[in-house]
Amino acid sequence: MTGGKRGIGMIDELKRLLDQLEDTLDPAEQRAIHERHARALRFEPVDRLPIVMQYPAPPDGQYPPFPHRQAFHDPQKMLFNELVHAFETSICHHASVRDDLPFTIRANCGTVVIASLFGGRWEQHNDDPPWARPYESLDALEAVFDLDPLDFTRGLGPKVIAIYQFYNQAMADYPNVRRCVNVVLPDLQGPFDNAELLRGSDLYMDLYDRPELVRKLMERMVRAQVGFARHLQDLIAERFDGYAHQHATVLPGRILIRNDTPINVSAEMYREHIAGHDESVLSQMGGGGIHFCGKGEHLVPEILKLPSLTAIDLGQPEKNDLDGIYRQTSARRIPIIRLRLPEQDLLSGSAIRRFPTGVSLCHANRSLSEAGKRMATLETCLHRSI
Repeated sequence: MTGGKRGIGMIDELKRLLDQLEDTLDPAEQRAIHERHARALRFEPVDRLPIVMQYPAPPDGQYPPFPHRQAFHDPQKMLFNELVHAFETSICHHASVRDDLPFTIRANCGTVVIASLFGGRWEQHNDDPPWARPYESLDALEAVFDLDPLDFTRGLGPKVIAIYQFYNQAMADYPNVRRCVNVVLPDLQGPFDNAELLRGSDLYMDLYDRPELVRKLMERMVRAQVGFARHLQDLIAERFDGYAHQHATVLPGRILIRNDTPINVSAEMYREHIAGHDESVLSQMGGGGIHFCGKGEHLVPEILKLPSLTAIDLGQPEKNDLDGIYRQTSARRIPIIRLRLPEQDLLSGSAIRRFPTGVSLCHANRSLSEAGKRMATLETCLHRSI
């Protein structure tokens, strides 16, 4: 054992897990994993494409995760779950897979953190992530403009801060864990997504009928998102200069904007009403990526015009023309992270021919055992001579 007194009155499951990780995690391996990602994201030649394997939590595993309804209200159980199974990946089971997973933990409070700062009525039911009910009228929405966007004592602000404080306290006696695990920002969404959480789907009509309201609302969202991200900087721990981590992968820059809601607008509407606010977040944070789920390829040309953009994160790549997007991103040397391809493309070598660098991959598996076996096969299939 190498970790001093180890423990602050933690639950037995968490202490036992941290004890094991302290003795088994390998900082050199994590550095090598980071370098593989970083080379690909810089469009340099790579020995093979970096890939993160996804799989459900083993039903008979040594460390079964707690139900989300418990972890959401208990920082100890939340930390345990983050180390055991998050984003369909696992730090504690990594040795059985040996993929290119960068180790990350975050305050897992869902998508409503910024909205909650402005009175968003968030709810958490059963094991579902929290969600927010929008204001019911324009008159009620006006309350948003009376609130200080940099006051983090409201909503989920104190809860998020307390979670990170606990993480740092819990890992204080585990120096090897701290060397290996990145403590990363929570999901802060993006200016338009946060505005939609407060306004609801009427926000789309507001783009036509009340563009000034949309502008004012999104300006508030920008100030809160950037302000809270900066406020948390002393509590998080990103281990590699110039890179952050979100969605269980490596991200150039310092923040990831979620743009799941803007995929429903035209490229022209995005350029006129949303792009400037995205750029404001990215530039103030020192660069970052943009994520979207669904079919958003029509926005890619406009997203790529953002000066501070460092990556595109595809939540549902199969819904988009990946080769067309790659032609555009590679021309600007903007990487695509979490690219998901059909298994046959990975096994046949088609993936490395179509995307020789400038991407990172993820792949869904039915079980931990399948993930380990498939990774052993893909070591060869994704390899190329430099």
